[in-house]
Amino acid sequence: MPTPAPGKISPIQTRRLKVIAASLSALLGLALIAISRGNIMSTLEAANSGVSGDAGQQAYDANFLKILSEPSQPGLAPGVSGLRKVVVQDLALRNAEPSSTQGQEGKYELTLDISQQVLNLDVPVDEGYGNPEDAGEAPLYPSFSQATLGENFTPAAALALKAKQFDDGLYAAVELAADAGLDRFPGRKGFLLNLLKGLSAENNRSAAAFLTAAAHLGGQEPAVGADVAHDAQVLQQQFLGDELRSKPLGFYTWNQSLIQIFQRDRMLQTPLDKPVALPLATALAHNPGLLMAYAASLTLNERLTNPLAGDDLRPAAMVLRDGHTPSFAVHPALFPASQAQETNLMKKLYGARPIPEGFNLADEMVKRLRAGELNLKPRTNSGWYDYQTYALEPLAIPERMPEAQRLQFDESYRHELVGLFKALLALTRETHVKQLEFPKLGSARRMPHLEPTRISPDLSLEPLPTFYLRRARSYQFVRRVLEQSFGPEALPKMHRLTATGPVNLSLASELTLMEALFQGAYLRSCDEIGMRPEPGPASPTDAHLDRALLGAWLESIPKDPDLGKDIRMMVPVFYDIQRKKTKVWAVLGIASKPLNISYVHPPTVKEVRGPGGARVNPGDAYLEFVNQNTHLTYIVSAEIYVTHLLNRTEFRQLCDQKKTFKAIVESLN
Repeated sequence: MPTPAPGKISPIQTRRLKVIAASLSALLGLALIAISRGNIMSTLEAANSGVSGDAGQQAYDANFLKILSEPSQPGLAPGVSGLRKVVVQDLALRNAEPSSTQGQEGKYELTLDISQQVLNLDVPVDEGYGNPEDAGEAPLYPSFSQATLGENFTPAAALALKAKQFDDGLYAAVELAADAGLDRFPGRKGFLLNLLKGLSAENNRSAAAFLTAAAHLGGQEPAVGADVAHDAQVLQQQFLGDELRSKPLGFYTWNQSLIQIFQRDRMLQTPLDKPVALPLATALAHNPGLLMAYAASLTLNERLTNPLAGDDLRPAAMVLRDGHTPSFAVHPALFPASQAQETNLMKKLYGARPIPEGFNLADEMVKRLRAGELNLKPRTNSGWYDYQTYALEPLAIPERMPEAQRLQFDESYRHELVGLFKALLALTRETHVKQLEFPKLGSARRMPHLEPTRISPDLSLEPLPTFYLRRARSYQFVRRVLEQSFGPEALPKMHRLTATGPVNLSLASELTLMEALFQGAYLRSCDEIGMRPEPGPASPTDAHLDRALLGAWLESIPKDPDLGKDIRMMVPVFYDIQRKKTKVWAVLGIASKPLNISYVHPPTVKEVRGPGGARVNPGDAYLEFVNQNTHLTYIVSAEIYVTHLLNRTEFRQLCDQKKTFKAIVESLN
């Protein structure tokens, strides 16, 4: 999309400004960001009129929103690409004459050319943990807020954990909206009852019992005969007796409605024999409205998570509608589970043979990514889960990303990135835990007497721009999915859920905010390492807005309640038939390690201005380019076998009791 002429507003810009300003300004009675004059301010004022921001829990408090609505001016513009402005006090100068302006006390502004700069990142061994009780292990914290050291460096984990809370809440809100029905989307509760009513009187007892059992799990009480009710009770008890299928996990434990949705939909993923599948497909074939509602639900599952891992009843219904009889050679499900890269790989490797001792699925994925044998790039039919997984690829193969021209990755730092890849993959999978398939498987010379002015890289954000960019695009994708399923007019009516209720921003506003945060992180990261951002459809004003929102959020991290949430959890990946155990990915908490960011190729000094703007010869600036020594807050995860699945509450109680990584893992094995 071409950039609009000065003074004009692009359609994208107008929509983004409206959707953010409508919620933020309504809550505060303030304009969002006065980036420019005229038409943009008119747009903000128009967006504010008639908007109420009283709904929901205060997941965004007033102080946090005020900072978002009044970001500091330096965040609005990046300056010239490839240049970095550094302001220092009392610049050390060679050849300074006492009577000249050079060498005077005051502020000096240096313009550094970072277009050829190369940085190295490494994680040195931390000798700070010597407590005999924890065998030298770094302490584990339940949340990012408890682990952070308050430094002016934000790890990628902070944005990722913010995204995790948002993603859970978005998915939960969509589940409830899809269950009840919203605008153009037909409710799944109503669909299930209508399908039950549409069954023919003959040979439908098994199908009716199956639907009745699912409806009961979903909190409904359909009117059926005594025989069907008895059979449904037996099916329901059998299902609830299978912990691997029926135990609610993740955000589905937040309230009774989500528990019911989890258990009902998990049962509806059951592969069906012909006596059950045929009557259901026939009922769908005889009712076009019912078939359309069924297709809408399946399409939402496919796009919100991923393509289905097995057959559904649409093909059979089409065959029946055309007057033919379907074969049911493969057992279909009414609502099949969805595919994932990790489960597809496991089925390929160990679908019919024992899983070897010591096998680690996440490590195998990293190995295959590095060898070029695994491609995470979304396909034309991919869902949101594939886009989220693709965003993690730069953590496993950072040397193949565009930023590798500006960065070198010490093996110690590469190890931490792999750890982040594993942890975020586990957290992402947990968001989709109900819908995803769960298979069962077998130097400069120093001048004397003059101390140089020291300049470090001074990164404010972990330099992973491609990760941030792909994450931003994943939110663009899921917005399209929701607008196509529910209609654009539905999103402003929806609110992300938390364990205590909906947040006080609409889902439309939060989607825009999340996209802007990650797009802003991409732009800032590019600015800081001297990498030119990819050209995109957004106007310069949109880019400035993204940078400003990201800057405001970074300043407000201690105020963001999402980063105070306990992240510890386990999520099943597959069931090992031979060992009779479930392989899980577990996140045990947050810890921190030292991080050194050093210059491989330092920047060059392009211009120096002294007090009052006086020019200084760049060659006279006596500089030493030194390391930036900070800390990397990271997510601690493990891949282990367990005998029993633990939900969030149970797992967190165990972590609180055992405290250390080693003790927690040993107690689970």
